[in-house]
Amino acid sequence: MPHRRALLLSALAAPALATRTARAQAWPSQPIRLVVASAAGGNADVVARLVANELEPKLGQRILVENLAAASGMLATEAVSRAAPDGHTWLVGTSSQLVHNIALFDPLPVEITRALRGVAMINEAPGVLVVKADNPARDLADFIARAKAAPGEFVMGSGPAGTTTHIIGLHFANRAGARFEHLPYPAGSQAMRDILGGRVTCMFDIAVTAIPQIRGGAVRGLGVSSPTRLTAAPELPTLIEGGLPDFVAGTWNSIALPTGTPDAIIARINALVNEVVQAAPMRTRLAELGSFVPTAMTPAEVEAYYARERALWIPVVRATGARQG
Repeated sequence: MPHRRALLLSALAAPALATRTARAQAWPSQPIRLVVASAAGGNADVVARLVANELEPKLGQRILVENLAAASGMLATEAVSRAAPDGHTWLVGTSSQLVHNIALFDPLPVEITRALRGVAMINEAPGVLVVKADNPARDLADFIARAKAAPGEFVMGSGPAGTTTHIIGLHFANRAGARFEHLPYPAGSQAMRDILGGRVTCMFDIAVTAIPQIRGGAVRGLGVSSPTRLTAAPELPTLIEGGLPDFVAGTWNSIALPTGTPDAIIARINALVNEVVQAAPMRTRLAELGSFVPTAMTPAEVEAYYARERALWIPVVRATGARQG
């Protein structure tokens, strides 16, 4: 009897397994929807479009980049988590969406750790503390001293409340012992424009978008939140060099898909993204943008990376007091 029952269960499972196998073999059967939780020209958008251009010929399908920059990335996260798990909807998952939002939203609109699955890593990008080019501060130490001498008078801009640019700024203020007025914007680029206009004193912009502004001469970088200096801007000291021990912070870009996507499709996407990102031309281009390309990871290693980041940053985000409704 047990043997007969096992045969019956096996027979019942066979059609479902065959369907999943056929679906994986036919993939991709339509254009890929690549959802990005930043406005056009933002860090994640710039990186997503670079990678998409290289992936399209390998996939044999178009990749349609969709910008859903709202609610600290939660809108994009929800959209992908509720998409069909067929491998045709991808999320460019960042630290804001997959880590910070867990601490910021109460309740969470979607259970991020269960609804999404890490697939591949793209790059890591630190923040850069920027001020207007004519700011009188000579260096980071001088800037911190001036901020402490005028508590609440310096305005720190950022992208939407709870995003990486905001959290790094709050963390910096806590570590520096200075008090800033915080002014969030719908997009980091708007905060950057107000630095140029004199309404905002400083901001932590992600290196991918900060370095072109620094090169243009309109703003000046006072420090970068990476463990070592950047290849793209070797003249920029780290915040560690500037007097803040162990201050390392930033964001990263990864690919995440809805939980339930077949393992075979996950494995193929992982291999394709790793092939593109680890290629010398792409590594060089991402380094030129002020970012680092980590060693290729398996999907399981991406999930472990997420877990480490959550263990590290969720307590930090909660300590800042930042919240989203």
